[in-house]
Amino acid sequence: GLNSPLLHKAQMANGGWGHRPANRPGGNGYGAINVITMQAKMAWALIQRCGLKVDATKYQAAHDFVARGTNDIGYVWYKDGGRNNPNYADMGRTGASAIAHYLSPVGGKKYRDFAKLNATCIGNNPKTFPDTHGSPLLGMGWTALGALPDPAMFRKLMDYNRWHFALAHCPDGTFYYQPNRDNNPQDYAANPRLCASAVTALILSVKHRRLQMTGAKLITRN
Repeated sequence: GLNSPLLHKAQMANGGWGHRPANRPGGNGYGAINVITMQAKMAWALIQRCGLKVDATKYQAAHDFVARGTNDIGYVWYKDGGRNNPNYADMGRTGASAIAHYLSPVGGKKYRDFAKLNATCIGNNPKTFPDTHGSPLLGMGWTALGALPDPAMFRKLMDYNRWHFALAHCPDGTFYYQPNRDNNPQDYAANPRLCASAVTALILSVKHRRLQMTGAKLITRN
């Protein structure tokens, strides 16, 4: 479940999280990266909405980390930094940032505007949607949900990528993994039909607004 103390312990000095715990060099990855940092911030946002405490300084540090990697169009780069790079690529981490800031019970207009900037970037640059890094299917899921803070941007993303869903749709109603530049073994080899169908079902179910991150009324417990 959600565990705030473990998140606190794993946070690195620069405010981010990476492939390994803090203060344990070596191994896979580049230290702190934005997609994991925003997933941790998402968890913290939900922890706060459950009425539990989160260290405000560390929570802000996670925002500061992603802000250093977010350019003027709202695109979130891979690791610490990148603020001045005006380009964009795959949008999974941008979507994760949008969700984390949208869910936050603190941060006010600054966080709402940040979430909308991320969502606008996704909607205005929809062509990378099925072409993501690491786990393409997870990237597509985060990208789609990340467009929701601005419903018009979600509509633009979906309309542009109708072809992808059409190609993935099987006669029995399931969806099948499509070729990608970064074919993650779990997505492609382990269960390409189950994973693709699950992610597509989540994306297409957002109209029901059943989850906090898909449009249900945001609630904070005391």
